Amino acid sequence: MSKKKIAVITARADDHTQMDIICGIAEAAFFADTNVVVFTNIHNHWIKDEFLNFENIIYDFFDPKEFDGVIVTAEAFMDLSMFSSLYERVREAEIPAVVTNGEIDGFKSIYCNDERNMEELCEHLITVHNITDIDILTGPKEQTASHRRVSGCKKAFEKHGIPFNENKVYFGTFWYDSGETLAKRYLSGELPMPQAVMCTNDCMAYELCEILSAAGIAIPDDITVTGYDFIGDRIYHYPVLTTYRSGKRSLGVEAVNYLLSSDYQIEDKDRFVFGSTCACGTNPAQISNELRLERIGHPNTFLSSVAQLCSVQFTGDLTMCRTLSECTKVLGEFFYMLHGAEKLFLCLDKEWSSAEYSGEYFLCCPIDDTEIPPMPITVTKENLLSAAVGKCDKPKIFYFCPLCFQARLFGCTVLEYEQPEGYDFSFREWNKSVTNALEFLRMKNDIHYLSQCRRTASLYDALTGFCNIKELYRSATETASEKSGLLAVKMSFFSDKEYIYGDNYRSDIIAAAARAVKRACTNNEVCCRSDNDVFIILCNENSDRVFEKIKVILHHDLCGKYDENRVILSFSEHIGSCSQKETNALCRLVEKNASENSELILQRELLPHYKNMLELRSSIVSSPRSAPDTAAASRKLCVSEGYFRSMYKKCFGISYVQDCINEKIMLAKYLLCTTVMSIYMVSLQCGYDNEKYFTRQFGQNTGCSPIQYRKRFYQNADDI
Repeated sequence: MSKKKIAVITARADDHTQMDIICGIAEAAFFADTNVVVFTNIHNHWIKDEFLNFENIIYDFFDPKEFDGVIVTAEAFMDLSMFSSLYERVREAEIPAVVTNGEIDGFKSIYCNDERNMEELCEHLITVHNITDIDILTGPKEQTASHRRVSGCKKAFEKHGIPFNENKVYFGTFWYDSGETLAKRYLSGELPMPQAVMCTNDCMAYELCEILSAAGIAIPDDITVTGYDFIGDRIYHYPVLTTYRSGKRSLGVEAVNYLLSSDYQIEDKDRFVFGSTCACGTNPAQISNELRLERIGHPNTFLSSVAQLCSVQFTGDLTMCRTLSECTKVLGEFFYMLHGAEKLFLCLDKEWSSAEYSGEYFLCCPIDDTEIPPMPITVTKENLLSAAVGKCDKPKIFYFCPLCFQARLFGCTVLEYEQPEGYDFSFREWNKSVTNALEFLRMKNDIHYLSQCRRTASLYDALTGFCNIKELYRSATETASEKSGLLAVKMSFFSDKEYIYGDNYRSDIIAAAARAVKRACTNNEVCCRSDNDVFIILCNENSDRVFEKIKVILHHDLCGKYDENRVILSFSEHIGSCSQKETNALCRLVEKNASENSELILQRELLPHYKNMLELRSSIVSSPRSAPDTAAASRKLCVSEGYFRSMYKKCFGISYVQDCINEKIMLAKYLLCTTVMSIYMVSLQCGYDNEKYFTRQFGQNTGCSPIQYRKRFYQNADDI
């Protein structure tokens, strides 16, 4: 009979907090003779980056019907709602489900005893250090954990008859930026410096201490600071933080006991972690133990002379591989770099080397330290779990991780461990080396790519890879029809402006623009770069689709990074026959448009507040969801709202509010035509809390709904 399996949905499983929870889960599951399968991304999902967030596709490999229970570690995710479809699948499968330190409808919620822990930590400050003036920095206002931790402090205050002031509670993000923000408010004099600040997690406390210390504030002489949750890495921060272990391992055990109706117990000790940010000072035994764990868990840090040489050799050998067979052999030779792993399964999409990811069939390559790796087997996505996990004599823990090169998904890796501990940060670099090697291997075996390269010297522009104008004329003569289309894109630069990448900043921008155009095009267009920085795109079918995508992606990739004082984009289109005469006329037209746009900018520079207005507009273009309202924007420029609105429209020819809306819509267009992100997630990314309102405003500005836009302009629109 197959062993039971429970799934764990988490992020950055190598993070100290997640490792503690997962170790507790594994210990309790092994006690109950049950396998554990962890689904996790690799990098920091809290960073708003389209490539890093693409890793979240790993959760699509989770099929609830394959498991006897599931645990979601809520604190690992910035927004639990982004995986609402996953939770719905769990509910439909009717398997028992647990969420730790969070709330999901239909799931059993299990919390650390944050309230009691924070009460004990607060009592320490009051009774041992005679501190009564305490500020509290906690997480988001809408999260339950934020309030539970503050409630513990409040109980300690009431126990000792100290009035509790709600105004001394500051809500943040549970991330480093909150500690930095509060520190700057103290240093600027906006807030009075208290005797102590209690941070409800370590990240915020680390940054608070470092900013205050850098400004000359003595900790703990001038102010005492405490953290919470003990995420580790204390030895890399100054001063060494006083914090508290919240019992994450016990939390994992409790979750498994609920799912499996078992009664496994562990000893939970050393909860109070002494440091230099309170007057108690560090505990030598605790510091010694942390250093020992760092030596075990981070061998590259302490054995750099050997480990780095191995890493360089590993990357070099992977780069030289010409076939997938050679690649798997190298992975086997360097398998020892995966500390403690019993086996690795490299599960590649069967079409991994093609332009599109299918996700239907996978090549499953088992890899360990044997000299010759076994031949890969082909399995369907539905059978991937059973192929990787298989039958085990004793319970094990498996980690499903994504194999992504930017927005290209190759498949996933499955790591197998016999011990609860093992998976660590070193896998991140290992995974990165493998994905780079796979992309390099894919390119080396792309015959079309190689044939294009052979013609580059005589027919193609070396910087962009586009053909020259004569080659465009030839292609237009041979292939263009009455339904053809031409798009001209002119890049204008101000030579007297400050260089941003040394003397070659134009080349960087031109290359970035070429990459953006290539992203929008299919294999049917002919792209040309003229001598005066004009891109000409010849399209023989679906011109409106391709041209719209080019404009949207160029706006996102260039205008979101470079303001109008660095580069100006001008466009002209022509639909119909594309002879040399029409092409030359289009080039003259786009040059004229570019000249008019440049003149407008020269006039704007004479207007008051132009520099500040441009800085504001650039921030809106790069991050429209963070655009301030009119009142906040006018305060930032120290002018009245009426004057601000008037000057903004005079400067840019559009009202501030409409400009913000336009940039949100442009970002939405970009996400709709380049990603498979749901409409709900697109609306959130663009700063809309209400999906219906987003849909209505999108329709008002584009004449179609978001779904209709995606069906028309997404590259795989025919598959939707």
